[in-house]
Amino acid sequence: GLSDSLVSGLSQAGEEARCVVITGSGRAFCAGADLAALADDYAAGSPDLSGLIVNRFEPIVEALRICPVPTVAAMNGAAAGAGMGLALACDLRIMAPDAFITAAFVGIGLIPDTGSTWWLTHHLGLSRALEFVMSNRCMTADEARELGIAHRVEEDVASAALAWAGELADGAIGAMVETRRLLHVAASSDLQTALAAENEAQGRLGMSAAHREGVAAFNEKRPPDYSNL
Repeated sequence: GLSDSLVSGLSQAGEEARCVVITGSGRAFCAGADLAALADDYAAGSPDLSGLIVNRFEPIVEALRICPVPTVAAMNGAAAGAGMGLALACDLRIMAPDAFITAAFVGIGLIPDTGSTWWLTHHLGLSRALEFVMSNRCMTADEARELGIAHRVEEDVASAALAWAGELADGAIGAMVETRRLLHVAASSDLQTALAAENEAQGRLGMSAAHREGVAAFNEKRPPDYSNL
């Protein structure tokens, strides 16, 4: 299924790519779970929403968080429900002007899932996250950019995302991915834990070929070439 193929692709991304761009194939980026597909379960009074989350969406979120290369969400349209969680799980987000984000869960008597409670709290803060979810409203691309959820808003979101991915791919991928890991550690720990994690990572990266190339490029006053590192 979609979950298996996407998770597999993300885990193997470092073998064939230096950056991953995720976008929607239709008008929406991702509209979330297809509740209509659970019609029989609803009729029987036993929809397995927990199973749907665990089996389909959580593996994608976890794969995005540990993806061996940077990830960019090219949000060509709506990101609703679980689709919002998937967008927030990407490292960076670029939105089309008419794209929007909506939790949608409270409107149908549910709570945000797919890691959305964690992502929204960290991106927006508790107060703004509560307002956004409880009001069950849509967040426009411009508002998302103002609040730091969207990093860019572009008319041609696909071309802009690919260009951005190209810029990222030219950089020190290992350092970017390690920075992602450390920021997640810092978001859920105290200063001493963050310092210890930084020290361990810096000692390890200081021995890397990418760091040696970066220092050599600096000393030789030329752009670094990380293409084979």
